[in-house]
Amino acid sequence: MQSGIDIDLDGAHRLLADHVSDLVAIFDAEGRLRALNRAGRRMLRLDANSLPPLRVQDLVAATDQDRVTEVIQSVHEGGAWSGPLTMRSTVTGDFPTRSTICSLPGDVPGALGWVAKDTTTDRDVIKSLRERAFYDPLTGLSHRSLFLDRLDLLLRRVNDEPSTVGVLFVTPDRFKEKVNRFEQGASSLLLKAIAKRIPEHLRDGQSLHRWGDEDFVVLCESVDGDDDALEIATAIADAFVLPFRVGRREVFLTASSGVALGQPGEMTTDELIRHADAAAQLARSAGGGAIRMFDEELRARAVRRAELEDALHGAGERGELVLFYQPEVRLRTNQIVACEALLRWRHPTWGVVSPSEFIPVAESSNLILDIGAWVLHEALTQCATWAKQFPERAPLTVAVNISARQFALDDFEHQIADVLDTTGASPSSVCLEITESVLLDDAEETIAKLNALKDLGVQLAIDDFGTGYSSLSYLRRFPVDILKVDQAFVSGLGHDPEDSAIVQAVVHMGQALQMTTLAEGVETAHHVIELRELDCDIAQGFHFARPLPVEAFTAMLAAGDDWLDQSMG
Repeated sequence: MQSGIDIDLDGAHRLLADHVSDLVAIFDAEGRLRALNRAGRRMLRLDANSLPPLRVQDLVAATDQDRVTEVIQSVHEGGAWSGPLTMRSTVTGDFPTRSTICSLPGDVPGALGWVAKDTTTDRDVIKSLRERAFYDPLTGLSHRSLFLDRLDLLLRRVNDEPSTVGVLFVTPDRFKEKVNRFEQGASSLLLKAIAKRIPEHLRDGQSLHRWGDEDFVVLCESVDGDDDALEIATAIADAFVLPFRVGRREVFLTASSGVALGQPGEMTTDELIRHADAAAQLARSAGGGAIRMFDEELRARAVRRAELEDALHGAGERGELVLFYQPEVRLRTNQIVACEALLRWRHPTWGVVSPSEFIPVAESSNLILDIGAWVLHEALTQCATWAKQFPERAPLTVAVNISARQFALDDFEHQIADVLDTTGASPSSVCLEITESVLLDDAEETIAKLNALKDLGVQLAIDDFGTGYSSLSYLRRFPVDILKVDQAFVSGLGHDPEDSAIVQAVVHMGQALQMTTLAEGVETAHHVIELRELDCDIAQGFHFARPLPVEAFTAMLAAGDDWLDQSMG
């Protein structure tokens, strides 16, 4: 620590000061800098061998100059002061510090000591954390947390002329199908291009935010009724008229939008989000480029949806959920070789709730995780029970539908291993059915997860095959045992040449890839004849049996070879 006057430190203190990372400075009674350690010289970019004629005020940024006199007075009166103080360097500019200034004991009255920690890094970390908390690093858009804060403020405002607030959910149609045709990284490039183009079609008071993987949301501070809202949505649709460029290739996209309006003080943030989401779901199901407004019909659906979600909580523990089983029949022998476990909900007031009504509700929330775990445990327990009950027959495979949310869990394969161990079910007698759309997400990660499941010994099936957009180049890499042909194609067998051609193509594809083919929705004897001619392996549908309670299905198994005559009689 360099010093040019009587103020000095003994050798130990000087050694310590020169080896700390904080600035340590000493000023005389007139406020002149008389000693500075090595860290201080580095912070202020001063020469190592001489001290310039600097005073306390010279080291303080202009923004904090007014505080210097108060700080020094506080030190003289109380002996010490601590707090944030912005310092300045003639080389690097201003920088924030956490400072402590105190009176120094000894023979020089009025001398001051100053210890300062440069908090620039801390500030940068806080700024980075804030940006990560509120802004999407890929697109630069604020994401859902900041959007929700802004929406909440708009809905809480009270003034003489409250305006209608609008929320529009925007989703590019068939996004994964489009990007899967390109090299890795195309998804990010396309999302950045969309995030740049949509704001060009917005007006003042309208802002774009990132909502989910490929979902965006537009917040409108003021909307003049339904017509104005539709005009805004149409303008957003116009943003997708021209193609987007990914590398040297062009991508043509459309987008579906769901629109909801709300008055400040009359609607909560959650309600408006639910309304917009309900409209968006309807728009997506309607096809490419659709726009849907939330209306009274959707309001009734939203109310019903909320009621279903509330009632689903704890439905398994209350004994309201039950599994039915539908047989899967080998066409060459008419033997039951497997069954699919199908979830049913018996509500004490509503009666039987259709799976088509409550499953989407469960899948749109985390409820599907608990329900899915319950289904797995129940189905595999029953699988083990039948194996003990009918040791003389060939092992029966039990198929269980796996939701996209379940499959996406990091520890999903470990959960399967645990439930196999807990229930005692034979892995080879368990088939996990995964929808084709799930395979569109991160093919490499999906393949790794499928291989991990195969290592457990379970079978894997692609459900509803033909309705998605999976790449054939990926399909041959998937360790899949069964292709399930969607009933939408099976229903047209014999009278719709296109459906017959699709089923035939899937069967031939399965044979080429050494996969079993299973036709869903087989309802007539004619379907059976057609499928046998096409050399399909297994069939499932009302022609053989409807989904049955466990007792009825067990009786069917007990009937052995006579089951078909009894079920068809």
